[in-house]
Amino acid sequence: MTKKLNNQSKELIKKEERQAAIERLRKIFAEDMDFFNPDSEIGELIDLLNKKKLTAEDEKERDKLQLEIAKAFGLKNGLWAINISYNKYYKFLATARGMLVKEYDCKTPIELMLADRIIANYWRSMRLDTTLNQLIETKEGGHTFNDSKMNVIRELSKGLESASRQLNTSILLLKELKQPSLNVKVKNAIIGQNQQFNMNKQDNQQQDEIIEPK
Repeated sequence: MTKKLNNQSKELIKKEERQAAIERLRKIFAEDMDFFNPDSEIGELIDLLNKKKLTAEDEKERDKLQLEIAKAFGLKNGLWAINISYNKYYKFLATARGMLVKEYDCKTPIELMLADRIIANYWRSMRLDTTLNQLIETKEGGHTFNDSKMNVIRELSKGLESASRQLNTSILLLKELKQPSLNVKVKNAIIGQNQQFNMNKQDNQQQDEIIEPK
């Protein structure tokens, strides 16, 4: 009997420890996953750059750190937006993204995310449009169609429609996001004007009542 109670007690302790471990892990995984310390990585990079002579291993570590830091700040520097296509288009994508961010003064994460989506969907729609036009019309200006080609054209058209729709939606969202304060001011101004109009109307009515002959 005693032995049985001891075994049950041990099993209960194991269950309690397991449950406690589950709770600890749940808390860990529920927290923000911030494994990257940019200050530490940047400090290591500075130390390497300050070296008079770098070994092959140092150069490898330098390149690795530079890439890690650039990727970590990809939302701010536009790295992910310019990497949606081939290297030969980097300059255009970087320039277009920079112009958009500057025009709408994008600073917050959500504003920068929308800027990236606008560039991505713009680029996708333009590439699909180019491919479609090349399929529909040959260099000589002629047109050749068959069942296989028509199926490709239909699928590309669907993709173009989707990209264009997402592009327009992202543009509208960014515009709305940058105008809330203006809308509030206009609304308050209208309310203030209406209140003033009502006050003037009431004053005029009171004056009419006073000067009205008996």
